[in-house]
Amino acid sequence: MIPLAAALLLAAVDPCAPVEPAGVAEPASAAAYREIAEEELARGGLDAAAAAFRAAAAADPADLRSREALRQLCDAGAEDPLARGLRLMDAGDCRAAAAAFREARAGAPRPSAALLEGICRYELGDDVAAEAALREAEAHPPHRAEARLYLGLLALRAGDRERGLALLDAARGSPALEEAADALARAARLGGRVVLSLAAEGGWDSNVNLAPTGEPALAREADAVAALRAAALVRPWREAGPYLRVAGLLHEPLELRSYAVRGYDAAGGWRGGAGRADLLLEYAYGARTFGGDPYVSFHRLLASAWLRSRRASAGVTGFVRLESYASAWSGFDGTLAGGEVRAAWLPSPRVRLSVAYAVARDATEDDLLSYLEHGPRAEVRIVPAAGLRLGAEAGAARRAYDRFDVALGVTRRDTLLDAVAYAERDLAGGWALRLSVEARGAASNVAALEYVKVVPALGLVWARGFR
Repeated sequence: MIPLAAALLLAAVDPCAPVEPAGVAEPASAAAYREIAEEELARGGLDAAAAAFRAAAAADPADLRSREALRQLCDAGAEDPLARGLRLMDAGDCRAAAAAFREARAGAPRPSAALLEGICRYELGDDVAAEAALREAEAHPPHRAEARLYLGLLALRAGDRERGLALLDAARGSPALEEAADALARAARLGGRVVLSLAAEGGWDSNVNLAPTGEPALAREADAVAALRAAALVRPWREAGPYLRVAGLLHEPLELRSYAVRGYDAAGGWRGGAGRADLLLEYAYGARTFGGDPYVSFHRLLASAWLRSRRASAGVTGFVRLESYASAWSGFDGTLAGGEVRAAWLPSPRVRLSVAYAVARDATEDDLLSYLEHGPRAEVRIVPAAGLRLGAEAGAARRAYDRFDVALGVTRRDTLLDAVAYAERDLAGGWALRLSVEARGAASNVAALEYVKVVPALGLVWARGFR
């Protein structure tokens, strides 16, 4: 939560460093920061004032008053314990930073130092001292929303879910905190030991039978489709430790029932980490039917590891899947193995960008069907307002088959292009409305294997965590 703390009040960097303006001007937030700065200036907290003037200037590039005040303070070379605490906080030394903030509060009440000490004590797990400092900051109106956000997190950590959610909801009253408080409250509602989810949607598949693009339009069979997925996750120690997950799915065209897919997955694994590193290990078993008949079952082993920093993360995932098909499809029996490297960046609290590159090798019993596939993916997620999420993802994969196909007269080479765009809007009671459009295009050196399909869909998603 340290990155959030820095964004909430006083950017935990050198106050006199060049000011980087926010992506969208927020005059209301700038005014709140300027009020804090002027109060700190009146008390003699010069570095605290500089940091607050800096936050105001970043929130609203047109705030020339704050920029001039910041310039004057930086020219004066101010220094006090609060400034030292900010530098230590930025360096990740919460214990020393908390001590510096406590020193800054020794002479007289300083709500800014109380808030920052409370945040550091929260990070250190010293919940009693954190609550005392945050209560002091809460009494000061300019810091009330920030203090309530962290008091809400303390309540959640103590197991008081209802009080924690109420405090997070109260923190939404601040424009600067609305997005963060909404995301934290949403995560808290899904943070129980048991999490249940349900997704139901209806849509239209423009090419259910994957008819080639060169064929007459009548060859493409379009149909309305319905999809349903239900899942349950059990994790005795919440985010860290062992977990079990079961899920069932159904994807069925309204008329072309021979293309219906049904199935289930069951998985067990362990997730843990230290500091900013995380690791996940998982075993899964699943099965699918196609057109009402058995199609495939599989065993899968997966491992994933990633590192996180304030605004970025990087990870790697690898898997091996042993596949067993029904007799009519037995040539596809074999081992699918692959991996992915992924990096993500948060240029602002409202935007997440990620890129990935994946490789997969399918070694089948009939080596005519074996292939190597690889390609990139890119994704963007945007939260333009509380409870509203927008996203888009696109990817490409080149697939090269192992052996010359006598029947086709070539060694098959395919290129698969995928894209999806979606919008989600939170509703009451843990429900969300989702609108999506998915598309896939397949290019090949075999004309009969080229196709395009588009699937727009509208659905409802529900998820809830239980203690």
